[in-house]
Amino acid sequence: MDEVVDEYELTVAVEWMVEYILEIRGSSPVRSVTIIDATDIDQVRHELHRELTSLYPEAGRIDVTVIRMSTISSIDSESMFEDDGIFHP
Repeated sequence: MDEVVDEYELTVAVEWMVEYILEIRGSSPVRSVTIIDATDIDQVRHELHRELTSLYPEAGRIDVTVIRMSTISSIDSESMFEDDGIFHP
């Protein structure tokens, strides 16, 4: 059984926040942010490319400058409440 487990690598997708500037010829640059579920940076790049080509199928060329790319840590719901029970998202 251990041999079967060793053959498979455990991969867990996490949320990545990607902030980027999108440039399409003939249009003004657009600064945007998206959230992508991925296991690593290569998959983030692939999913970002897929997302942008589906949003802009008519564009022959899309230039993207990534400004920031980082994982999003989960927020404990209890940490959003102060001692007196007031909610702060």
